[in-house]
Amino acid sequence: MKKFIAFSDCDGTLLFDDYKFSEYTINTVKDVYENGNYLIPVTARTLKNLKSIAKQLKIDELGGIIAGNNGAQIYDFKTNQYILNSIIDKKMIKEVFELYYSENDEDKECKVNFSCENVIYSFGESENTKKWAEIMEQEFKVIKSYREIIEDVVSISIITKKGTNLEAYLHHFNKIKNKYGEQYRIDNYHNRVVSIAPKDIDKGYAVDIINKYLNNTGKFVTYGFGDSYNDFALLAAVDYGVAMQNALEELKENAYDITDYPNYDDGVAKYINEKIINKK
Repeated sequence: MKKFIAFSDCDGTLLFDDYKFSEYTINTVKDVYENGNYLIPVTARTLKNLKSIAKQLKIDELGGIIAGNNGAQIYDFKTNQYILNSIIDKKMIKEVFELYYSENDEDKECKVNFSCENVIYSFGESENTKKWAEIMEQEFKVIKSYREIIEDVVSISIITKKGTNLEAYLHHFNKIKNKYGEQYRIDNYHNRVVSIAPKDIDKGYAVDIINKYLNNTGKFVTYGFGDSYNDFALLAAVDYGVAMQNALEELKENAYDITDYPNYDDGVAKYINEKIINKK
């Protein structure tokens, strides 16, 4: 059997809904690596948090590779070094901060979050952001100056106020897209959040970088597993894109195949064993 690389999203895909893994999945990952193959998590989660997840799977001990922040940070446990570490320029951080910050909360058109590996810096309090920071093992800090941002920033989120109409939101989105679109990746989430990330970064780009790093010119067959919008690029970049049983219908329609089981029933691990390795 030809060797393979399985690139997998985490939330809603490789992870169970309680953010844990079964012994079956853990043992499958071990078998994958010990037979000269790879299972590589590619996720929107921070690299710091992904390292914790990878340790549950023992990918660190197996000398594996992980990709966090949608591929902006790619790390090789075998060498303990970054394969890719993309960050946002400090000049850009200053410009976005000054574009939106106001001392008076009532005058703030948007809330802006600056995400780093260990900290989320924000214009103001937010229970949702605090909860996410806790899950990502990050500190949450409210700031009044861009000078308080001392860590490297991997992404910026501009969040419009609740109740902002589509026209007002698109004003913010187009302003950022027109001003920074040539230098950075600008995305729209739910017609409420403008996301700024390093140029070209997505899960598909991560697949390309890792293939080049492993000198994969055909020696590995590549598979990709995902469930949501940011997995379209992942599935498009591999030989065989596989949507989860619990995935968005649009993703299923564009996938080569669909898992027989959802994420909370070892969907990825069972697919690898039953359809790639053919180990029933």
